[in-house]
Amino acid sequence: MRLYSAMIGATIALLAASVPGVRPAAAQDAGQYVQHLAADMVAISKRPTAERRAFYNRFLAGEVDWTGPAVQALGPNRWAALAESDRQKLADWARDALMGYESAMRFIQNLIFQSCAVSGGSKNDVSGVRITCTRFGTEPLFGLRFEVARQGDRFKIADIGYIGVSLRTELAKEILKEDAVKEHGVHLDGVAMKK
Repeated sequence: MRLYSAMIGATIALLAASVPGVRPAAAQDAGQYVQHLAADMVAISKRPTAERRAFYNRFLAGEVDWTGPAVQALGPNRWAALAESDRQKLADWARDALMGYESAMRFIQNLIFQSCAVSGGSKNDVSGVRITCTRFGTEPLFGLRFEVARQGDRFKIADIGYIGVSLRTELAKEILKEDAVKEHGVHLDGVAMKK
């Protein structure tokens, strides 16, 4: 009976490890955290398109710190002066600006990899990590840069870089524009800086 229970337990653990997004979010260092994400990206590549899209929706919603664009646009002092509800509105806007952009989501959901290699990362609270993925067929290698930061007892992605473009910087450029202000509803002109 013990052997049977042990085999069932091992089978369940193996199945859980093979399902993208089931791994624990806590990691010892930034490199290990990104290695888990890269393994999930390879595993999801073998799944149907709808499952890939659902995975990347969860990935973007749960693994990325969306406050970065507003902090970069406003500066840390003006960001700190905002009410918590306004900070959340700005973070939600940054997330929705990408996830609501259909051609970007179509591109992301169609990332299909045979394997990914991770380099960089450290035990520091903030670390840059590179991912280089081999695609199927004759497509060129695909490279990403993740800036990873510790938040409490886990890591989150503070920025994603692709072919020299920073997601955080691009969203920071947009967040103060009139159309964006109408969308997120946070009027930033009167935000005094904390001293």
